[in-house]
Amino acid sequence: MELRQIRSFLSIAETLHFGRTAELIHISQPALSLQIRALEEEVGVRLFERNRRKTTLTAAGEAFRDDAVAALSQLEQAIRKARLAANGKLGLLRIGFISGVGAQIVPNIARQFKDLNPEVEFSLLGIHTAHQIQMLQTGSLDIGFLRLPIGEQSALEVLTVHREPFVLVVPSSHKLAKRKRVRLGELSGENFVMNERSYAPGLHDLIFGMLRDARIVPNVSETASDLSTVISLVDARMGVAILPASAVKHSVASVVACDIVGDLPMCEIALVCDKRVRAPVVDKFRSFALKSLGHSRTALYADRS
Repeated sequence: MELRQIRSFLSIAETLHFGRTAELIHISQPALSLQIRALEEEVGVRLFERNRRKTTLTAAGEAFRDDAVAALSQLEQAIRKARLAANGKLGLLRIGFISGVGAQIVPNIARQFKDLNPEVEFSLLGIHTAHQIQMLQTGSLDIGFLRLPIGEQSALEVLTVHREPFVLVVPSSHKLAKRKRVRLGELSGENFVMNERSYAPGLHDLIFGMLRDARIVPNVSETASDLSTVISLVDARMGVAILPASAVKHSVASVVACDIVGDLPMCEIALVCDKRVRAPVVDKFRSFALKSLGHSRTALYADRS
């Protein structure tokens, strides 16, 4: 049974005229008659009664028509969805993001992408960097927005999408709170609040390296799983913290962010995805996000295999 036979049958069922249908679908009337005869042989019953004056549906033809309309509609829907999926316009995107800038940029990009591709669905998950890497490696996450560095990841494509400076965050009552700029060397003897290393080891080690280069051995009084909690601990005067500037930008805590003088590394956020197997919708979103964020499109970690 061929799709063209079903379409021809439904057209005749509507016009009840073989000649008119042949003209509508641009084939000869004998060829149309052969299609219907083959369809009737496949079904095993007569679908039309024909004489010189008129064409009518048989009872079997009427029963077949009702389900054929539904079946054809479902098939056409299946074809449409297959084409959308192949073009990256349909599917589920599982996207992870870290707090701070990640939480600001990802929902906005997802909304813009969905406006253009309304049949794409999103699962947006606030996840720590270390967990995102694990999920990307196991295939349970499609794209991650996470903080660098993350070390060598040969199976992952890592592209930077955001850079910002680190700042020193102190309680508003702190002696450095009135200073716009400070040097790391001035922090000797201070208690520090840090992010828990297991959640973002690269960020943790980067901050420790900055302090080590300034010959500061930090006395870490408290650790926290996310940067907003780190800020709350600084507000509670548990210590000072070095954080990405965006982490404090919209905070309502009673803290002050001071610029840090010196040639320091930047805090970077990357878009990360598996470079081996990607669905078209993942590639389409990746390209859209990079264009929206003005990325240079140069991978930080090339595949060395």
